[in-house]
Amino acid sequence: MSEKKEKFDIFSVSLMGLSHFSHDIFSHFVSPLLPILIQNLGMNYTMGGMISLFHRLPALLNPAIGKVVEKSDNRLIICLTLLVTSASICCITLAPTYWVLCLLILIMGISACFYHIPAMVMTREHAGSYSGAGMSFFMTGGELARGFGPIIVLAAVAAWGERRIYFLFPIALVTALIIFFKFRSKGAGAQVKKAKKAEAPFGQILMKYKWFFLCCFLLSLARAFVASVLNSFLPTYLTERGYSLWFAGASLSALQFAAVAGTFLSGIIADRLGKLNTLIFIKVITPILMFAFVMFSLLPGQTVLMEIFIVLTGFFSFSSAPVIMALMQDQGAENPTTTSSIYSMFDFITIAISLTLTGWLSDLFTMASAFKICALFSCMAVPLAIGMKFHYSSSESVSKRN
Repeated sequence: MSEKKEKFDIFSVSLMGLSHFSHDIFSHFVSPLLPILIQNLGMNYTMGGMISLFHRLPALLNPAIGKVVEKSDNRLIICLTLLVTSASICCITLAPTYWVLCLLILIMGISACFYHIPAMVMTREHAGSYSGAGMSFFMTGGELARGFGPIIVLAAVAAWGERRIYFLFPIALVTALIIFFKFRSKGAGAQVKKAKKAEAPFGQILMKYKWFFLCCFLLSLARAFVASVLNSFLPTYLTERGYSLWFAGASLSALQFAAVAGTFLSGIIADRLGKLNTLIFIKVITPILMFAFVMFSLLPGQTVLMEIFIVLTGFFSFSSAPVIMALMQDQGAENPTTTSSIYSMFDFITIAISLTLTGWLSDLFTMASAFKICALFSCMAVPLAIGMKFHYSSSESVSKRN
Protein backbone atom coordinates (compact mmCIF):
# COMPACT_ATOMS: atom_id res chain seq x y z
CA MET A 1 0.00 0.00 0.00
CA SER A 2 1.32 3.43 -0.89
CA GLU A 3 2.47 5.96 1.66
CA LYS A 4 -0.36 8.30 0.64
CA LYS A 5 -3.00 5.77 1.56
CA GLU A 6 -1.27 5.06 4.87
CA LYS A 7 -1.45 8.72 5.93
CA PHE A 8 -4.04 9.85 8.45
CA ASP A 9 -5.65 13.00 7.03
CA ILE A 10 -6.76 14.57 10.29
CA PHE A 11 -8.47 17.59 8.70
CA SER A 12 -10.63 15.55 6.32
CA VAL A 13 -11.44 12.96 8.98
CA SER A 14 -12.37 15.71 11.45
CA LEU A 15 -14.59 17.33 8.83
CA MET A 16 -16.41 14.03 8.34
CA GLY A 17 -16.88 13.93 12.10
CA LEU A 18 -18.38 17.42 11.89
CA SER A 19 -20.81 16.26 9.20
CA HIS A 20 -21.78 13.32 11.43
CA PHE A 21 -22.45 15.79 14.24
CA SER A 22 -24.59 18.03 12.06
CA HIS A 23 -26.57 15.09 10.71
CA ASP A 24 -27.15 13.17 13.93
CA ILE A 25 -27.91 16.18 16.11
CA PHE A 26 -31.35 16.34 14.47
CA SER A 27 -32.14 12.65 14.90
CA HIS A 28 -31.33 13.04 18.60
CA PHE A 29 -34.01 15.67 19.06
CA VAL A 30 -36.59 12.87 19.28
CA SER A 31 -35.59 11.50 22.70
CA PRO A 32 -35.75 14.76 24.72
CA LEU A 33 -38.97 15.68 22.92
CA LEU A 34 -40.55 12.27 23.57
CA PRO A 35 -42.34 13.34 26.80
CA ILE A 36 -43.88 16.27 24.87
CA LEU A 37 -44.84 14.04 21.92
CA ILE A 38 -46.36 11.45 24.24
CA GLN A 39 -48.48 14.13 25.90
CA ASN A 40 -49.53 15.89 22.67
CA LEU A 41 -50.35 12.76 20.67
CA GLY A 42 -51.63 10.49 23.44
CA MET A 43 -48.93 7.85 22.95
CA ASN A 44 -48.10 4.98 25.30
CA TYR A 45 -44.60 3.57 25.86
CA THR A 46 -45.01 0.89 23.21
CA MET A 47 -45.94 3.54 20.64
CA GLY A 48 -42.97 5.60 21.81
CA GLY A 49 -40.64 2.63 21.35
CA MET A 50 -42.13 1.87 17.92
CA ILE A 51 -41.06 5.30 16.69
CA SER A 52 -37.58 3.82 16.48
CA LEU A 53 -38.95 1.05 14.28
CA PHE A 54 -39.87 3.59 11.60
CA HIS A 55 -36.43 5.15 12.03
CA ARG A 56 -34.65 1.82 11.61
CA LEU A 57 -36.93 0.07 9.09
CA PRO A 58 -35.14 1.60 6.04
CA ALA A 59 -32.02 -0.32 7.10
CA LEU A 60 -33.56 -3.30 5.29
CA LEU A 61 -32.90 -1.35 2.08
CA ASN A 62 -29.17 -1.06 2.82
CA PRO A 63 -28.06 -3.62 0.19
CA ALA A 64 -29.76 -1.55 -2.51
CA ILE A 65 -28.62 1.72 -0.94
CA GLY A 66 -25.03 0.45 -0.90
CA LYS A 67 -25.17 -0.25 -4.64
CA VAL A 68 -26.57 3.22 -5.33
CA VAL A 69 -23.86 4.83 -3.21
CA GLU A 70 -21.14 2.75 -4.88
CA LYS A 71 -21.93 4.36 -8.25
CA SER A 72 -22.71 7.87 -6.98
CA ASP A 73 -20.93 10.95 -5.72
CA ASN A 74 -20.46 10.47 -1.99
CA ARG A 75 -20.12 14.20 -1.46
CA LEU A 76 -23.49 15.03 -3.04
CA ILE A 77 -25.27 12.24 -1.17
CA ILE A 78 -23.88 13.47 2.15
CA CYS A 79 -24.94 17.06 1.44
CA LEU A 80 -28.44 16.07 0.34
CA THR A 81 -29.06 13.79 3.31
CA LEU A 82 -27.95 16.49 5.73
CA LEU A 83 -30.75 18.68 4.40
CA VAL A 84 -33.44 15.97 4.23
CA THR A 85 -32.78 14.64 7.74
CA SER A 86 -32.83 18.08 9.34
CA ALA A 87 -35.97 19.19 7.47
CA SER A 88 -37.98 16.10 8.44
CA ILE A 89 -37.01 16.25 12.12
CA CYS A 90 -37.69 19.97 12.38
CA CYS A 91 -41.33 19.19 11.52
CA ILE A 92 -42.03 16.48 14.13
CA THR A 93 -43.53 18.88 16.68
CA LEU A 94 -45.92 20.05 13.95
CA ALA A 95 -47.23 16.51 13.33
CA PRO A 96 -51.03 16.46 13.91
CA THR A 97 -51.24 12.68 14.43
CA TYR A 98 -49.06 9.76 15.50
CA TRP A 99 -48.93 8.38 11.95
CA VAL A 100 -47.77 11.69 10.48
CA LEU A 101 -45.03 11.66 13.11
CA CYS A 102 -44.08 8.12 12.03
CA LEU A 103 -43.97 9.22 8.39
CA LEU A 104 -41.55 12.03 9.23
CA ILE A 105 -39.41 9.60 11.22
CA LEU A 106 -39.46 7.15 8.28
CA ILE A 107 -38.22 9.87 5.90
CA MET A 108 -35.47 10.69 8.36
CA GLY A 109 -34.57 6.99 8.61
CA ILE A 110 -34.21 6.63 4.83
CA SER A 111 -32.06 9.74 4.69
CA ALA A 112 -29.91 8.49 7.59
CA CYS A 113 -29.19 5.23 5.76
CA PHE A 114 -28.09 7.15 2.68
CA TYR A 115 -25.87 9.37 4.84
CA HIS A 116 -24.01 6.85 6.99
CA ILE A 117 -22.82 4.46 4.27
CA PRO A 118 -20.86 6.99 2.14
CA ALA A 119 -19.78 8.96 5.21
CA MET A 120 -18.12 5.88 6.74
CA VAL A 121 -16.45 5.07 3.42
CA MET A 122 -15.04 8.59 3.05
CA THR A 123 -13.81 8.56 6.64
CA ARG A 124 -12.10 5.18 6.15
CA GLU A 125 -10.42 6.42 2.96
CA HIS A 126 -8.90 9.44 4.71
CA ALA A 127 -7.91 7.50 7.86
CA GLY A 128 -5.30 5.40 6.05
CA SER A 129 -4.05 2.50 8.16
CA TYR A 130 -5.50 3.97 11.37
CA SER A 131 -9.02 2.61 10.96
CA GLY A 132 -9.75 2.59 14.68
CA ALA A 133 -8.79 6.23 15.10
CA GLY A 134 -10.71 7.17 11.96
CA MET A 135 -13.88 5.51 13.21
CA SER A 136 -13.38 7.16 16.61
CA PHE A 137 -13.24 10.61 15.02
CA PHE A 138 -16.32 9.84 12.95
CA MET A 139 -18.31 8.34 15.83
CA THR A 140 -17.25 11.14 18.17
CA GLY A 141 -19.14 13.52 15.93
CA GLY A 142 -22.24 11.38 16.37
CA GLU A 143 -21.79 11.17 20.13
CA LEU A 144 -21.28 14.93 20.41
CA ALA A 145 -24.62 15.24 18.60
CA ARG A 146 -26.19 13.04 21.26
CA GLY A 147 -24.75 15.28 23.98
CA PHE A 148 -25.58 18.66 22.47
CA GLY A 149 -28.86 17.55 20.90
CA PRO A 150 -30.99 17.63 24.08
CA ILE A 151 -29.49 20.96 25.19
CA ILE A 152 -29.99 22.61 21.80
CA VAL A 153 -33.53 21.40 21.18
CA LEU A 154 -34.73 22.16 24.72
CA ALA A 155 -33.17 25.61 24.49
CA ALA A 156 -34.96 26.08 21.15
CA VAL A 157 -38.25 25.01 22.72
CA ALA A 158 -37.72 27.45 25.58
CA ALA A 159 -36.79 30.31 23.24
CA TRP A 160 -39.17 29.81 20.32
CA GLY A 161 -41.70 27.21 21.45
CA GLU A 162 -42.00 23.54 20.59
CA ARG A 163 -43.51 24.27 17.14
CA ARG A 164 -40.58 26.39 15.92
CA ILE A 165 -37.58 24.10 16.20
CA TYR A 166 -37.22 24.50 12.42
CA PHE A 167 -35.17 27.61 13.26
CA LEU A 168 -32.30 25.13 13.79
CA PHE A 169 -32.25 24.05 10.13
CA PRO A 170 -29.29 26.35 9.20
CA ILE A 171 -26.97 24.06 11.20
CA ALA A 172 -27.36 21.39 8.52
CA LEU A 173 -27.37 23.88 5.64
CA VAL A 174 -24.02 25.43 6.60
CA THR A 175 -22.38 22.03 7.10
CA ALA A 176 -23.66 20.79 3.73
CA LEU A 177 -22.10 23.81 2.02
CA ILE A 178 -18.76 23.22 3.77
CA ILE A 179 -18.71 19.55 2.70
CA PHE A 180 -19.75 20.44 -0.84
CA PHE A 181 -16.88 22.88 -1.42
CA LYS A 182 -14.18 21.09 0.63
CA PHE A 183 -14.50 17.78 -1.22
CA ARG A 184 -15.37 19.27 -4.60
CA SER A 185 -12.12 18.09 -6.20
CA LYS A 186 -12.80 14.55 -4.93
CA GLY A 187 -16.34 14.37 -6.18
CA ALA A 188 -17.78 12.91 -9.36
CA GLY A 189 -14.49 12.15 -11.10
CA ALA A 190 -13.28 9.99 -8.26
CA GLN A 191 -16.63 8.24 -8.08
CA VAL A 192 -16.66 7.41 -11.80
CA LYS A 193 -13.19 5.94 -11.49
CA LYS A 194 -14.32 3.99 -8.46
CA ALA A 195 -17.38 2.66 -10.27
CA LYS A 196 -15.16 0.93 -12.87
CA LYS A 197 -14.08 -1.46 -10.17
CA ALA A 198 -17.36 -2.75 -8.82
CA GLU A 199 -17.42 -4.20 -5.35
CA ALA A 200 -18.52 -7.73 -4.63
CA PRO A 201 -22.29 -8.24 -4.25
CA PHE A 202 -23.85 -7.65 -0.84
CA GLY A 203 -24.96 -11.27 -0.46
CA GLN A 204 -21.55 -12.64 -1.44
CA ILE A 205 -19.74 -10.53 1.17
CA LEU A 206 -22.34 -11.38 3.80
CA MET A 207 -21.96 -15.10 3.18
CA LYS A 208 -18.17 -14.99 2.93
CA TYR A 209 -17.87 -13.56 6.44
CA LYS A 210 -21.23 -14.83 7.76
CA TRP A 211 -20.02 -16.04 11.16
CA PHE A 212 -17.88 -12.97 11.73
CA PHE A 213 -20.77 -10.67 10.80
CA LEU A 214 -23.18 -12.68 12.96
CA CYS A 215 -20.90 -12.10 15.95
CA CYS A 216 -20.73 -8.39 15.13
CA PHE A 217 -24.53 -8.26 14.85
CA LEU A 218 -24.97 -9.81 18.31
CA LEU A 219 -22.33 -7.48 19.77
CA SER A 220 -24.20 -4.52 18.28
CA LEU A 221 -27.46 -5.84 19.71
CA ALA A 222 -25.91 -6.14 23.17
CA ARG A 223 -24.66 -2.57 22.87
CA ALA A 224 -28.09 -1.33 21.79
CA PHE A 225 -29.76 -2.85 24.85
CA VAL A 226 -27.83 -0.40 27.02
CA ALA A 227 -26.60 2.54 24.94
CA SER A 228 -29.60 3.02 22.65
CA VAL A 229 -32.16 2.25 25.35
CA LEU A 230 -30.71 4.87 27.69
CA ASN A 231 -30.36 7.35 24.85
CA SER A 232 -34.05 7.02 23.96
CA PHE A 233 -35.77 6.38 27.28
CA LEU A 234 -33.64 8.12 29.93
CA PRO A 235 -35.58 11.43 29.88
CA THR A 236 -38.91 9.58 30.02
CA TYR A 237 -37.65 7.33 32.83
CA LEU A 238 -36.42 10.24 34.94
CA THR A 239 -39.54 12.36 34.44
CA GLU A 240 -41.59 9.30 35.40
CA ARG A 241 -39.64 9.18 38.66
CA GLY A 242 -40.52 12.80 39.44
CA TYR A 243 -37.56 14.72 38.00
CA SER A 244 -38.10 17.82 35.86
CA LEU A 245 -37.81 17.80 32.07
CA TRP A 246 -34.74 20.03 32.32
CA PHE A 247 -33.05 17.68 34.81
CA ALA A 248 -33.88 14.74 32.53
CA GLY A 249 -32.47 16.58 29.52
CA ALA A 250 -29.32 17.54 31.44
CA SER A 251 -28.86 13.92 32.53
CA LEU A 252 -29.18 12.79 28.93
CA SER A 253 -26.56 15.33 27.90
CA ALA A 254 -24.25 14.10 30.69
CA LEU A 255 -24.71 10.56 29.39
CA GLN A 256 -23.88 11.65 25.87
CA PHE A 257 -20.86 13.77 26.74
CA ALA A 258 -19.47 10.76 28.59
CA ALA A 259 -20.22 8.75 25.45
CA VAL A 260 -18.19 11.25 23.44
CA ALA A 261 -15.13 10.61 25.58
CA GLY A 262 -15.59 6.84 25.47
CA THR A 263 -16.14 6.80 21.73
CA PHE A 264 -13.14 9.01 20.99
CA LEU A 265 -10.74 7.08 23.21
CA SER A 266 -11.87 3.52 22.45
CA GLY A 267 -10.83 3.45 18.79
CA ILE A 268 -7.43 4.99 19.53
CA ILE A 269 -6.84 2.56 22.41
CA ALA A 270 -8.02 -0.34 20.25
CA ASP A 271 -5.39 0.48 17.60
CA ARG A 272 -2.73 0.13 20.28
CA LEU A 273 -3.98 -2.67 22.55
CA GLY A 274 -5.99 -4.66 20.02
CA LYS A 275 -9.62 -4.25 19.02
CA LEU A 276 -10.82 -7.52 20.49
CA ASN A 277 -9.00 -6.98 23.80
CA THR A 278 -10.63 -3.58 24.11
CA LEU A 279 -14.02 -5.02 23.18
CA ILE A 280 -13.88 -7.73 25.86
CA PHE A 281 -13.20 -5.21 28.62
CA ILE A 282 -16.04 -2.93 27.46
CA LYS A 283 -18.54 -5.79 27.31
CA VAL A 284 -17.67 -7.02 30.81
CA ILE A 285 -18.08 -3.70 32.59
CA THR A 286 -21.11 -2.26 30.76
CA PRO A 287 -23.90 -4.44 32.28
CA ILE A 288 -22.44 -3.98 35.78
CA LEU A 289 -22.70 -0.20 35.41
CA MET A 290 -26.23 -0.42 34.00
CA PHE A 291 -27.42 -2.45 37.00
CA ALA A 292 -25.78 0.04 39.37
CA PHE A 293 -27.51 3.00 37.69
CA VAL A 294 -30.95 1.37 37.99
CA MET A 295 -30.33 0.41 41.61
CA PHE A 296 -29.37 3.92 42.71
CA SER A 297 -32.19 5.49 40.69
CA LEU A 298 -34.66 3.51 42.79
CA LEU A 299 -33.18 4.58 46.12
CA PRO A 300 -34.30 7.90 47.67
CA GLY A 301 -31.66 10.60 48.09
CA GLN A 302 -29.11 8.95 45.78
CA THR A 303 -29.27 11.45 42.91
CA VAL A 304 -25.53 12.12 42.92
CA LEU A 305 -24.59 8.44 42.75
CA MET A 306 -27.24 7.89 40.10
CA GLU A 307 -25.70 10.65 37.96
CA ILE A 308 -22.21 9.19 38.45
CA PHE A 309 -23.34 5.83 37.11
CA ILE A 310 -25.23 7.48 34.26
CA VAL A 311 -21.93 9.05 33.21
CA LEU A 312 -19.93 5.83 33.63
CA THR A 313 -22.53 3.80 31.74
CA GLY A 314 -22.49 6.33 28.93
CA PHE A 315 -18.69 6.25 28.74
CA PHE A 316 -18.44 2.47 28.34
CA SER A 317 -21.72 1.47 26.66
CA PHE A 318 -21.21 3.69 23.62
CA SER A 319 -17.47 3.05 23.28
CA SER A 320 -17.80 -0.33 21.55
CA ALA A 321 -19.34 1.18 18.38
CA PRO A 322 -16.11 2.44 16.71
CA VAL A 323 -14.32 -0.79 17.64
CA ILE A 324 -17.00 -2.99 16.04
CA MET A 325 -17.16 -0.68 13.03
CA ALA A 326 -13.36 -0.78 12.59
CA LEU A 327 -13.34 -4.59 12.86
CA MET A 328 -15.92 -4.87 10.11
CA GLN A 329 -14.16 -2.30 7.91
CA ASP A 330 -10.88 -4.18 8.31
CA GLN A 331 -12.48 -7.53 7.51
CA GLY A 332 -14.12 -6.16 4.35
CA ALA A 333 -11.41 -3.67 3.41
CA GLU A 334 -11.66 -4.49 -0.32
CA ASN A 335 -15.41 -3.77 -0.31
CA PRO A 336 -15.80 -0.71 1.94
CA THR A 337 -19.19 0.46 0.66
CA THR A 338 -20.75 -2.99 0.96
CA THR A 339 -19.24 -3.50 4.41
CA SER A 340 -20.49 -0.08 5.54
CA SER A 341 -23.99 -0.92 4.34
CA ILE A 342 -23.87 -4.17 6.34
CA TYR A 343 -22.76 -2.32 9.48
CA SER A 344 -25.46 0.32 9.02
CA MET A 345 -28.07 -2.40 8.58
CA PHE A 346 -26.89 -4.11 11.78
CA ASP A 347 -26.85 -0.83 13.68
CA PHE A 348 -30.32 0.26 12.68
CA ILE A 349 -31.94 -3.17 13.10
CA THR A 350 -30.44 -3.81 16.54
CA ILE A 351 -31.55 -0.42 17.80
CA ALA A 352 -35.08 -0.99 16.48
CA ILE A 353 -35.25 -4.39 18.21
CA SER A 354 -33.93 -3.09 21.53
CA LEU A 355 -36.15 -0.01 21.70
CA THR A 356 -39.35 -1.73 20.59
CA LEU A 357 -38.78 -4.55 23.11
CA THR A 358 -37.94 -2.07 25.87
CA GLY A 359 -41.11 -0.09 25.22
CA TRP A 360 -43.19 -3.29 25.35
CA LEU A 361 -41.48 -4.45 28.57
CA SER A 362 -42.04 -1.02 30.13
CA ASP A 363 -45.77 -1.27 29.46
CA LEU A 364 -45.85 -4.88 30.68
CA PHE A 365 -43.87 -4.30 33.88
CA THR A 366 -42.16 -0.98 34.70
CA MET A 367 -39.43 0.93 32.93
CA ALA A 368 -37.02 0.16 35.77
CA SER A 369 -37.67 -3.58 35.31
CA ALA A 370 -37.22 -3.19 31.56
CA PHE A 371 -33.82 -1.54 32.14
CA LYS A 372 -32.73 -4.46 34.33
CA ILE A 373 -33.77 -6.97 31.67
CA CYS A 374 -31.83 -4.96 29.07
CA ALA A 375 -28.72 -5.18 31.25
CA LEU A 376 -29.18 -8.97 31.40
CA PHE A 377 -29.48 -9.13 27.61
CA SER A 378 -26.24 -7.17 27.24
CA CYS A 379 -24.37 -9.84 29.22
CA MET A 380 -24.52 -12.13 26.19
CA ALA A 381 -21.73 -10.07 24.64
CA VAL A 382 -19.13 -11.20 27.17
CA PRO A 383 -18.67 -14.85 26.05
CA LEU A 384 -19.18 -13.77 22.45
CA ALA A 385 -16.34 -11.23 22.57
CA ILE A 386 -14.06 -13.76 24.28
CA GLY A 387 -14.90 -16.34 21.61
CA MET A 388 -14.07 -13.84 18.85
CA LYS A 389 -10.69 -13.26 20.47
CA PHE A 390 -9.76 -16.88 19.84
CA HIS A 391 -11.46 -17.46 16.49
CA TYR A 392 -11.16 -14.11 14.71
CA SER A 393 -7.85 -12.75 15.92
CA SER A 394 -6.83 -12.55 12.26
CA SER A 395 -8.86 -9.34 12.08
CA GLU A 396 -6.19 -7.69 14.15
CA SER A 397 -3.54 -8.50 11.58
CA VAL A 398 -5.84 -7.40 8.79
CA SER A 399 -6.22 -4.00 10.40
CA LYS A 400 -2.46 -3.55 10.48
CA ARG A 401 -2.18 -4.22 6.76
CA ASN A 402 -4.97 -1.82 5.71
